[in-house]
Formats: sequence, structure tokens, C-alpha cells
Amino acid sequence: MTEHPPKPRIFISHASSDSWVARQLEPHIRGCGADTFLDCEHIEHGDDFEDKIIDAANNCTELLVLFTPTSRDRKYVWLEIGMYLGVRKRIVAALYGVRKEEIASDQLTPVALKRIDSVDLNEIDSYLSQLQRRVEDWRLRNG
Repeated sequence: MTEHPPKPRIFISHASSDSWVARQLEPHIRGCGADTFLDCEHIEHGDDFEDKIIDAANNCTELLVLFTPTSRDRKYVWLEIGMYLGVRKRIVAALYGVRKEEIASDQLTPVALKRIDSVDLNEIDSYLSQLQRRVEDWRLRNG
């Protein structure tokens, strides 16, 4: 018996100060037919934050990083990127207030992030179109 790949589920990584923007992305991702994980929506008071993040990373198929001037300095954002790099899952950076050129020229930015596919938040529709195509492909394969 062959195992079906999981339905696309997107882990939305962001700095807590960027939660409003991350919350605006979530319904668009769900509108593509994908499931989401957003910490401010799926982690409750009293939950073990790190356990929930690790479980979500294991259960999500890809990472969408809201990469902003604030998030680029947040340890949890880098932890989440590292988890996805380690298991070779898709990572897309949605740039908001940060340009690709800045990332490429910043000596403190790890090479791994420089290699990650990125899209300016103003062009997020291109990512959403690709995601919708992946969800449709998943549905065709899994009935």
C-alpha cells in the first residue's frame, strides 16, 4: 500500500510584532485550499510553545517566512528556518520591508537564507498561485 503525501499545510513564521500581517496572509493561504499553522491562532495559553512549534513543523509541508526588519533578528524565526532546512522541506520568504539585495549583501545573513526562494509581499499573489496549483495537484493524486 502506497502512502499518500500529506495535504499542503503551511507554517507561517513571523515575529510577534508582525502578527497582524501574518493573520492577513492566513485566509489567502486557506483560500488556496491549504491548511495553515499560525502560532497566534493555534497555540493556547498554557501550551508548551516550543513543543507546539516543533510538532507543527513536523506536520506542515512547507514554511512561509514573513521576513521583515524585525523578524530577521528573531531567534524563533531562525529556529523555524533551520528545522525546515534540516528536513529539506519547501521554504519561501515573503519579504516585507526587506529587499533581496539587502539579504544577498548582508554578511551576517546565513547563506542558507540567501538561497531560499523569496517573494516581495507586494507580489505574494505569485506564491499563492503556485500554492493553489500544488493543492490542486495533491487533490488530483489523492482523490
